[in-house]
Amino acid sequence: MPYLLDVKEILGFAVYIEERGYEFYVEAMKKFPEPWATKLFQYLADEEFRHEQVFKKLLSGEGGVKGGEPDPEYRAYMKEFVKAHQLGDKEAIHAKLERLATLDEILDLAIGFEKDSIILFSELKEMFAKGHTAAVEKVIAEEMGHLRKIFAIKRKLAGN
Repeated sequence: MPYLLDVKEILGFAVYIEERGYEFYVEAMKKFPEPWATKLFQYLADEEFRHEQVFKKLLSGEGGVKGGEPDPEYRAYMKEFVKAHQLGDKEAIHAKLERLATLDEILDLAIGFEKDSIILFSELKEMFAKGHTAAVEKVIAEEMGHLRKIFAIKRKLAGN
């Protein structure tokens, strides 16, 4: 199967997204210092940092990354996709966080980040040769777990 995009380039995007996610959750902790909210955001920040390390390890070549001839059209698509990811623009994220006033609003934004990440990492998984997708699949599963955790918190806040 020809590779549609340089895998290392996409891994670089994944590292960038995880770094922005970490920053977002650290800033959210400062905005909502209630102990349970701090615990949630610290957990999510730690997870983003851990995922960043997974992608950096793959980027360094330790995870069986194999590339091929990239397809220019697909490369353009992925670059636009990364820019469209809610964590793709560092300044926009900080501006949004400043405007948000409630924990519910921040959780909604976090849900959007996690969904975007699942889609991005699912695309990334397609770049890997069969048998070399385990690390990315694990990150996708963990991102889905983050969604479940955030949904549960939202239900709890709503009294359901």
